[in-house]
Amino acid sequence: MRRTSLLAIVAILFLGARARAQDVLTLGSEIASAGGVASIPVSILDRSGTPLGTDVGSGNRIQGFAFKVLFPTELVTSIAFTRAGIAATITPMHATALQGSGWSSCIVSFNESSNPIAFNLNTTAPGDRVGTLTVTMRGDAPINSVATLILDPPSAMLSNQTSTTRETVASGSLSLVNGSVTVSAVQAPTNLIATANGITQVSLTWTGVAGADHYEVWRSFNGGAYTLAGSPAAAAFTDSSVSANTTYLYRVRAIDGVDPSGYSNIDLATTIVFTDDPVVATSTIVKAVHLTQLRTAVNSVRASAGLAPLGSDPTVGVGLAIRAQHITDLRTALNAARTAVSLTAVSFTDTPPVIVKAVHVQELRNGVK
Repeated sequence: MRRTSLLAIVAILFLGARARAQDVLTLGSEIASAGGVASIPVSILDRSGTPLGTDVGSGNRIQGFAFKVLFPTELVTSIAFTRAGIAATITPMHATALQGSGWSSCIVSFNESSNPIAFNLNTTAPGDRVGTLTVTMRGDAPINSVATLILDPPSAMLSNQTSTTRETVASGSLSLVNGSVTVSAVQAPTNLIATANGITQVSLTWTGVAGADHYEVWRSFNGGAYTLAGSPAAAAFTDSSVSANTTYLYRVRAIDGVDPSGYSNIDLATTIVFTDDPVVATSTIVKAVHLTQLRTAVNSVRASAGLAPLGSDPTVGVGLAIRAQHITDLRTALNAARTAVSLTAVSFTDTPPVIVKAVHVQELRNGVK
C-alpha cells in the first residue's frame, strides 16, 4: 500500500512537471545615461510541450504576441516597441502599439502560411529576439537608479494565427522575465564606425567620452552573442582576430574606472575584398564575380543577423547575364538583415532598377562594408 502511494505521488509529480512546461517572454536589461536611450531586447523562448510551438504542428505555431510594459515615470520618459530579430522582416497581419502614463503595449500577429515566425525550438535563453523596446530616460534620473520594466501578467499572451489557442500566465503555459535600465554617470560613446581592412583586420573609431578611463569593444558574428573584443584606452581600436568573408557587428561602451556607460550605436564590417573596387561607370566591365561576391557578402550579413542565406539561383554564373532582378533580390535580403540588427536600411538608387548600373553594385557593397 505504501509502495503504491509512493508511485502515485511520483506519477502526479511527473504529470505536474509536464503540465508546467512554459514558453517564456523576456525583456533584457541595459545601461543608459540620464536623458539617454536604452535598447532593450524582447525575446520569446519556444519550448516543447506547450500548447503552441513549432513542435505542435500546423495551425498552432506561435504567430502572435501581446504584452504591456509598466515603467516608473520618475525615471523613464517613454517606451516605444519596434519589431526586430526574427520578426523584423516578415509582414504582420495586425500590429498595434499604444502608450500611456507609465505603460506601453503592443499586439502583433502574422499569417502562418505566408509569414511564419521562425522560432528555434528549445534554444538557449532568452530565446529568439522578436523586438526592441526603445527606452528614453529622464534627464533628471538619479545616477545608479534602476528603472524596472515590468511585464504586466494579465496582458501578456502568445497565440496562434487565429488566436483560438493562447498561452497566458494565468493558464500556466507562459512565464515572464522582467527587464531594467540602470542609470550611469558616464555618457555612451557615439558615431561608431567599423571598417574592414581587407580580410584580416577591422578598424573602429568613435567619439570619445569625457571622464572615460577606457572603453570596451564588444563584437558579435554569425548570430552569436556579443563578446568582449578589446579594452582600448583611446577612442579607436583595431580588431585583428577576424576571419575572411565574415560580417562582424560592433558596439562600444565607456568605463569611468568602475561604472560602464550604455552602448554606442551598432556598426558592421564585412571582411571581404571586392574585385574592381570601386566600380566605375562607363569604365568597369561588368563581371559575374561582382554578383557572386555580393551574394557572399549579403549572406554573411544575414548570418550575423541570424537569418537564412539567399537561396541558390541558377541564373547567376559566368556567361550568364546580370539582371535587374538580381540586384533587387540582393537589396531586399540586405536591408532585411540590417533592419534585424537595428541598422538603418540602405536607400538605393532606381527602385526598382531597370538596367544594372555601377552605382547599384557600389551601393550594395557600401551596405555590407
